[in-house]
Amino acid sequence: MNRFSGRDWWFILLFGTIYMFNFIDRMIISVVGEPIRREFGLSDLQLGIMGGVAFALFYGGVGIPLARLAERISRVGIVATATAVWSVMTMLSGVAGNYMHLLLARMGVGIGEAGFTPPVVSLIADRFVSEKRATVFSLIAVGVSVGGAVGALGGGWIAQNHGWRAAFLVMGAPGLLLALLLWLTIREPVRQNAEARAPGFAVVLRRVSGSRAFVTFTFGSGIVALVGFGLNLFLIPLLVRRFGFDLKEAAITFALTFSAATALGGVVGGILADRYAKDDHRRYGLLPMLSSTLALPLFLTAIYQDDWRIMAVLLFAATFCLYAFLPTIMTVTQRLVEPRMRATAAAIHAFGQTVFGLGLGSVFLGWMSDRLASGLYGPGYAADCIGIQPGPPPAACAAASGTGLQQALLVLGVFLLLAIASYWFAAKSIAGEISALEDKPE
Repeated sequence: MNRFSGRDWWFILLFGTIYMFNFIDRMIISVVGEPIRREFGLSDLQLGIMGGVAFALFYGGVGIPLARLAERISRVGIVATATAVWSVMTMLSGVAGNYMHLLLARMGVGIGEAGFTPPVVSLIADRFVSEKRATVFSLIAVGVSVGGAVGALGGGWIAQNHGWRAAFLVMGAPGLLLALLLWLTIREPVRQNAEARAPGFAVVLRRVSGSRAFVTFTFGSGIVALVGFGLNLFLIPLLVRRFGFDLKEAAITFALTFSAATALGGVVGGILADRYAKDDHRRYGLLPMLSSTLALPLFLTAIYQDDWRIMAVLLFAATFCLYAFLPTIMTVTQRLVEPRMRATAAAIHAFGQTVFGLGLGSVFLGWMSDRLASGLYGPGYAADCIGIQPGPPPAACAAASGTGLQQALLVLGVFLLLAIASYWFAAKSIAGEISALEDKPE
């Protein structure tokens, strides 16, 4: 593989840093969710709606029209504008006066972040040869892992010492500088097949819906996101409720079990895919199928543990496997469509992955957690444990909510069986689909 140039490394570094703050602003709600829940008297279902659906629906819905714009106008301009928008909305979250205000601000974060991934994936496809794309996006996606660590450690420390509102304000501000830096230093690459007219949305939708590999990759990634995002949103509350951690202790554990594992997994997965799947395209499906198969027992065993140390080690391994090939799959789906369809195809993939995984998954997990906790506590759970009350929750409430969340996560993990099956079907069809498209000139 040819080495990257200095300009290539700057591209990777800057977009990776923006992706880091993209993820910080997305996941900071996971860090401060428990103090917000207590201050506003929220149920886990309401927390799931705020942390998942409010973000995911707008992220997925707005992402498609923005991707259509990215087929026609400057993708660098779209990403720079989107970065500024989500940063401002994150800062506004810190001045929310009630649950509804915070819900609206999280919707705004989703609208802004919708303008990141599809244009970036399209930029990578036009700037780098196909044999480098999985590695490039995997390196950029390290920003997710670093963002998880910085958001957890920094956000946890700020929230512990200065309150959850300050965490939103501090974590949102750097994105404004990054947006300006992107606008000034990154040039729009020449589009492949630039003379061709971007096809209509209906044409792209027919194209991707007719691709068995695209559909099964998107469904499989949505299931992985359902489990991964659910863990991401509720891991810190689980540590606080079941093990009595404070925010700072929970944030450190989160950074080690989630952020470090996703960083290592994403890079390793991208390198493995570029090295071993370029000559046998079926492995683009077989590799994530294998990693999901390994993740399932690791995840279930981890959540079942009563010792947080054993849980942390097993969650590290499970998260490594879960996230190893998600960046790769995003780049592989670009090879299943024509060049002028890439940004829209990426948005459709992101819509399926985010809305199904983060949106539906967070609501299901929150609802299931409330139901199970209520059953464990008995009558009066909502009145005794959810309403706004001074001081920490009673021990019986903490025990019921912690065990209920644990059991809900166990139920969620079983969904990985669907991801394993989906990647198997993708492996069976992807080689023929890529070969058919490679016969067409770009």
